[in-house]
Amino acid sequence: MSKKQRESLSLKHRFGVEISEAYNTLNDKALEFFAEFDITPQQYNVIAILHSAGALSTSDILEWMLEKNAGVSRLVDRLVKKDMVSKEPNKTDRRLIKVNLTDRGKKLYEEIGKQIHRLEDHVINLTEEELQQLVSLLIKFNSD
Repeated sequence: MSKKQRESLSLKHRFGVEISEAYNTLNDKALEFFAEFDITPQQYNVIAILHSAGALSTSDILEWMLEKNAGVSRLVDRLVKKDMVSKEPNKTDRRLIKVNLTDRGKKLYEEIGKQIHRLEDHVINLTEEELQQLVSLLIKFNSD
């Protein structure tokens, strides 16, 4: 959509277009960045959750996830294949599985942490003040 076409939209419609475009830009850059580590942004989200919270069930991971529609079981299975996480059956209820971060997963989390500024710096070209204002507005927008 051209700049002129966007300017002819109602303000609320333009907001929808601009926020969708911002999401797509962020998502594309995140996909590029995490591909360097052979994982997806969603897989990183699982690793980061486990790093913060420790061992969790897949349903607990889903509660922490940024993307609630993500197939957590598939994400976990892919991370098991990459030796980033391990699955352990619950001793009292075999239907429940605890997911743990492996040493390899911890190392990857630390390595990404050292380099995540590359993604943030590349994508966010706002001043500190503008960024604070945007975050405040998005919190207001997302609140019930």
